[in-house]
Amino acid sequence: MISPLPMLLFLFILNLDTASAHEHGANKIHEIQSAQAPTISLGVKKDPTGGFNVQVMTTNFTWTPESASEKHIEGQGHAHVYFANQKIIRLYNNWFHLNTFQFAETSGEQLLRVELVGNDHSPITVNAQQISSELLVDVPADEIRPQESNAWKLLSIGTGAIALSLAGLLAYRHFKGNSSFA
Repeated sequence: MISPLPMLLFLFILNLDTASAHEHGANKIHEIQSAQAPTISLGVKKDPTGGFNVQVMTTNFTWTPESASEKHIEGQGHAHVYFANQKIIRLYNNWFHLNTFQFAETSGEQLLRVELVGNDHSPITVNAQQISSELLVDVPADEIRPQESNAWKLLSIGTGAIALSLAGLLAYRHFKGNSSFA
């Protein structure tokens, strides 16, 4: 019979991890009344050197970078920035540079979304809707992340195949030569 002690220990640890995640906002939503709700809007300007300068304008919201990952306090927090449906940064104030050279994989219109979250990273919602703002930015073809070259991989595979073939040929000659003297 298997001792129940390891199973109980496992369940206890699993419960602690779940409780810890919950305390840090992983399972929370901060639903607030619309009268006190923060608002958010975005202003975007093309940067002449590449990418976009983005202004995040809010009302009824205080940026508190010093309290990130701490206890939620209503009306405070930071933002999470998503580009092309991938979270790219945490935002602790109302301006940032969207570096398309770093984050864009394709050219053309792509979605930029900024979501307000509490200090504990939990979404702030009104009527079950995340308080966020989004817009499309048009990424020029010359401002996307360079695609990784696979040439070195092909060269490595080719070199390995040649080396393996030569080793096989040498081994064949060696064993063929030794077997004829026997």
